[in-house]
Amino acid sequence: MDDKYRIIIATGGTGGHIYPAIALAHQYENDGHQVLIVGTGNEIEKKIFATEDLEVKYFPSKLKDYPTYKKFLSSFWVDKEVKHFVREMKPDMILGMGGYASSEICRAGGRDVCVIIQEQNSVVGRVNKFLLFFRAAAGIQGLPGAYRWFEKLFGLPFDLKFLGNPIRQDILDLKKSTHQREQSDRLRVFIMGGSQGARSINMSAPNALSLVSTCIDIEVRHDAGEQDYEEVKESYSRLGIDAKVSKFDPNVGSAYDWADLFIGRAGAMTVSELSATGLPSILIPYPHAMDNHQFYNARFLEEKGGTVLIDNENLTSEHLAETITRISEDKKILKKMSESAFDDLFLHSTENTVNFTYDVIENYKMRDTDEVSG
Repeated sequence: MDDKYRIIIATGGTGGHIYPAIALAHQYENDGHQVLIVGTGNEIEKKIFATEDLEVKYFPSKLKDYPTYKKFLSSFWVDKEVKHFVREMKPDMILGMGGYASSEICRAGGRDVCVIIQEQNSVVGRVNKFLLFFRAAAGIQGLPGAYRWFEKLFGLPFDLKFLGNPIRQDILDLKKSTHQREQSDRLRVFIMGGSQGARSINMSAPNALSLVSTCIDIEVRHDAGEQDYEEVKESYSRLGIDAKVSKFDPNVGSAYDWADLFIGRAGAMTVSELSATGLPSILIPYPHAMDNHQFYNARFLEEKGGTVLIDNENLTSEHLAETITRISEDKKILKKMSESAFDDLFLHSTENTVNFTYDVIENYKMRDTDEVSG
C-alpha cells in the first residue's frame, strides 16, 4: 500500500474495548501508518497501555459520571481542546471502539474525516447507536447481530461487515487451537470472571467442583478478582481441590491453551477468544449488562453448540456441578463442543478489519472528490 494514513483509535473504559484496539494499532503500525490511541486515562487504561509500545494520548471524559439525559445532551457538543487537537492532527480515519471513551473523539473530526465504528458485542452500545446515526461511514461487527435493529428500522446507509473481534497476540500465538489438542486424563477447568471477578461464579464454583471431583479427576485455574481472592483460595483449600487461584492473570492465552473447559461471563472478547481457540465453555452472562448484551453474546456460541448457557439467577453449585459432569464424563461431548465453538474467522479478524477500513477510507476520499468536482 502506497498511501500512509494518519489514524486515531478512540477507545478506553474497559479491557473489552482496549484489547481489540491494541491488536488493530499494532497491525496498522506494521503496515506503516501513523497511529494514535486516544483514551480517557483511567487506571485500567494506563495499566494496560503501559505494557505496549504505542503512542497514547488521554482526554479525561466527564460523560461516565453524567446522568443519562446529560449524556444525551452532551452528544451534541465537543470540548474545544479535543476538537482543536483532532483538527490539528488531520486524521484520515477515526476508528471508534465503543463506549463513552470514544464518543467525543469520533464527533470532533468534522465531515472531512472518515469515522468507522467497531462494535464488539451482539447488541450495539448507546454511543455507537448515536454515532451510526450522525457520523459513521461504516460499521464493523465483532459478533453477529449487533446492527439488526438498525437494518430493520432504517436499512443500512453505511458499509457493514461481520469481521470478528481482533484477538490478542498471545492467543493468536498459540501453537494450535484447543480443539486440535489431545485432552489429558484430568479435566482441566479454567474459571474467569474478568478483572473485577464475578461473585456469583466465585461463590458457586468451588463447591460445584468439589461435587464433580467425586466422579471426575479435575485440575483448576481460577481468576477470582481482587475482592474474592482470599475467600475463593480458602474454599478450594478447605475442599481439597487442586486449584491455582489468582486475582487476575492478563496472560489469558496460556490458560486457554491449558484448559479443557472454560467457565465464566460472556463478554464480547471472551466469546471471541473462545471462538478463536475452540475451547468448550459454560457461560453465565452478567445479568446487569447494558441491554442484556452478554446473553446475546453467549447465544452466538450456544446456537453453534460450543457452550452451555446458564442464567445467573439459576446458578447454584449443584446446577453447575451437574452441567460440568454431563458434558465432561464423555470426552466425545467436549470434543464436539470444541469443534462447534471454533471459528477460523476470529484468527484473521485483525487483518480483515484493517483491510476493510483501508477500503472505506479510500471510498470516503473518492466521495469527497466527487462532491468537490460536482
